[in-house]
Amino acid sequence: MKCLVIDDETPAQILLETYIRKIPELTFVKACSSAIEAMSLMQKENIDLLFLDIQMPDLTGIELIKLLRNKPLTILTTAYSEYALQGYELDIIDYLLKPISFERFFKASAKALEIWTNQQQLTVNNEQLLNDNQQGTKVDYIFIKSGYDILKVEFDTILYIEGMREYTCVYTENQKIMTLISLQRFTEILPSSLFARVHRSYIVNIGKIKQIQGNTIKLGNAEIVISKSFRENFLKMIDRYDLF
Repeated sequence: MKCLVIDDETPAQILLETYIRKIPELTFVKACSSAIEAMSLMQKENIDLLFLDIQMPDLTGIELIKLLRNKPLTILTTAYSEYALQGYELDIIDYLLKPISFERFFKASAKALEIWTNQQQLTVNNEQLLNDNQQGTKVDYIFIKSGYDILKVEFDTILYIEGMREYTCVYTENQKIMTLISLQRFTEILPSSLFARVHRSYIVNIGKIKQIQGNTIKLGNAEIVISKSFRENFLKMIDRYDLF
């Protein structure tokens, strides 16, 4: 895991760098003294794990997390315990209070490593699904990362998928799953014989459609509008099923 330390205090930077270098699975990239410097670096280099201080000049650690679109795994490192609840609301991996012992650092890092390893495996699994679909091999499920969990979801249980600003929401027959997998990525992975993009914000399961009324698709309890740019391809697709 490629690690970035963000802290405006040099002793804290040195301590965290020393701890990172003790764990073979972690790679120290750099220590930044401000959130602004860190943002600039993350535009050029992929970072897997942040060790992030909260109280810093110009931009706090909490403000930085809220600004990042593709958030690395993050462990907060601070002397202020009152920020713990706010940190966990932002899906922080762990919250380390200064002074930080190596034992506590190691425990937090192990948690981050486990999550990161699962994420890497998820990517491999879905790449394999994409390859299988392209080669015509029958696959009837997908792995979806939601929070720190990885869920195996059967195609037949999915009603539709909605793309939002930062998240994508998968609506199944039994639950609503929030994930950071993009709608475009779902379009690539899901088999086109079963799923159709009908709007820049929606993918529908063709087999779950109850009715098409004008430009509106009814499935489950939802009504989804077919946009002009996707209508022609969608109608050609469902025409294969002799619906008209």
